[in-house]
Amino acid sequence: MKSMFLAALLVLFAAPAFAADPTVPVQEVINVASGNWAAANATDDDVFSDDRLKRLFSVDFANAYRAASKHPAFDPPEGETTGSPFDYDPIAGGQDGCNFENIRIEDDGDGQVTALFNNRQCFGDDPAYKEDRVLIFHMKTENGRQVIDDIYPVENGNSSSSIKDDLKTIAAQ
Repeated sequence: MKSMFLAALLVLFAAPAFAADPTVPVQEVINVASGNWAAANATDDDVFSDDRLKRLFSVDFANAYRAASKHPAFDPPEGETTGSPFDYDPIAGGQDGCNFENIRIEDDGDGQVTALFNNRQCFGDDPAYKEDRVLIFHMKTENGRQVIDDIYPVENGNSSSSIKDDLKTIAAQ
């Protein structure tokens, strides 16, 4: 009886630990973006769909995205008033790219997860095309789950402007 009680406690406390894995939302974002750039059978999924904004991103990030989407980079489809505020793919880092290769997701601790992948290799043999795209995801806990609060692309070895700050700048226009 005592061992069953201990086992039940272990299950109760282990479940939140697994649910709080900060790499899970990052993995989904990278998988969606990777699918959009696949060489064969590419998808057309929105990394920042309403469902993903609710499940994977912090309330602050989601609000920044929704406010910025009122200033779409391109004319939205007939009857719609919002659209993507970006004129490029902020995960892939451009308007052009290749399929994602050598994807790695690393929990750096202290609320940071790093995603690394190569998505320029199809451009040629220049050494710059062999370098990884690096994104640092700042995570936080909201409602008992890990969510993405911001994304920092790394350029030339340094963290560049935050995507959430870019969204807030777009929304302020």
